[in-house]
Parts: sequence; C-alpha cells; structure tokens
Amino acid sequence: MKLIKKLYYDYNFSEKIIYFSTFNQLSAFIMNEIDVSLSNDCLTNEPINRTNNLSFGNNRIFTKRTFNFRSFMKTMQSILRNRKKFMDTMKSKRISNEFSERIMLAVTAVNGCRYCEWGHTKMAIESGCTDEEIKFILDLDFKGLKKDEFTALAFAQHFAESKENPSKRALNNLVREYGTQKADDIINYCIMITVGNLLGNTIDAFESRINGIKVVDGSFLFEFLVYLIGGLPTKILFSKIA
Repeated sequence: MKLIKKLYYDYNFSEKIIYFSTFNQLSAFIMNEIDVSLSNDCLTNEPINRTNNLSFGNNRIFTKRTFNFRSFMKTMQSILRNRKKFMDTMKSKRISNEFSERIMLAVTAVNGCRYCEWGHTKMAIESGCTDEEIKFILDLDFKGLKKDEFTALAFAQHFAESKENPSKRALNNLVREYGTQKADDIINYCIMITVGNLLGNTIDAFESRINGIKVVDGSFLFEFLVYLIGGLPTKILFSKIA
C-alpha cells in the first residue's frame, strides 16, 4: 500500500497532466493510429463531441478541462521523472490490451475528449471489445461488463471525476482487488489517457474561442500553439476520410 501511495502522489500534479511528450507525438498518434473502419457501429468518420457546452441565455461556455502553459510544464517534468514506470506498465502486459482500452474509455467518457473517444473506440474494437460493451462504458454503465473489471472501471471514472485525486478508500479497494502492481498499472493508464484527453480538449478550446464561445480556465496562446501543431493535422486527416 505504501508503494501505491508513493506512486500515486508522485503523479498528482494538482492541476492537469500530459501523456504525449511532444505535440508531434499527438499528431503522429492521430495520423498513424486512427485508421477508421466505418463497418463498426461505434465508429464514425470524425470525432463526435459528446459533451455539450453549457448555455446561459445566448452565451455558451466551454467547460472541458484543458492544458495551459503552467500545467503543461509541470506535467512534462513529472512524466520525464517517471517515464520508466510508464514504460514498465506498457511493456509488462500485466493489464491486457482489451482491459486497458476499457479503462481509458471510462476516463475519456468523463473528460469528454472526442478525439480520444474516436481513436480508442477503434482500438478497443481491435483488441476484442464489442460495440455494446463500448457503448456501456461511454455511458459509464459498468454493471453489464466483466465482474473482475468493475472495480477498475469504477476507479477510472472516479479518478477522472476527482481530477486525478482519488480517495484513499478508492485506492485501497483497487489494491485489494488487483494487488499493488496491477493497481499501479491501472493508475498509470488512467494518467496516460487523461493527458490525451486534456490535450484534445485544448484543441477544441481554441476552436470554441474562434466560434465565439467563452473558455473557462484556458490559455489562448497555448491553445493556439496546440491547435497549430496538433489541430491542423487532425483537420487534414478528417478531410481525407470524409
């Protein structure tokens, strides 16, 4: 238990976290990994925004969590400091590809990143998840899924809803169910997908601004830079698929 507490609190950056070490990695991920097949019911030819902007009268507000310069730099430092732990999680395969995709989709369902939902839906299907299972996860309804994964998926939802600050009880339950090592891996997957979620949301935040929608707790300059490096390649990809 001491190990997992040390692992988690070392990763708790108080604000937001980053998975891709450079924006070019995000672009490469989108261009190389997302090869959409429209034969699957859960896949579309472009990401769908499942989380609506809040509306107050005629004013709309973008409320999804995003990065700013400060949170990005903090995240980069922590990712580099703990890179060996992340690499071990991905190489060890203690968590199967199918299980890890379920975990990451559960986090994505809370954070509302349409790019991650789109890409990881495809990867989940390729790893063995069914359309029905994916729909359940995106609706945060885990009761019909595998019983031995319920605790992890519920933790993933709690992890995202608590903004990477899960309760001690949730951490204890995770360790009790899976053991310290696999619990560490589950946390790492939650962290990694949260990074992708927030980076994708940062792209959407810039688009919201230029469409006259107010962005909560964002940074226009940072959003602009992310959009130039990650958003434009995404738009090119969508235009080729459409």
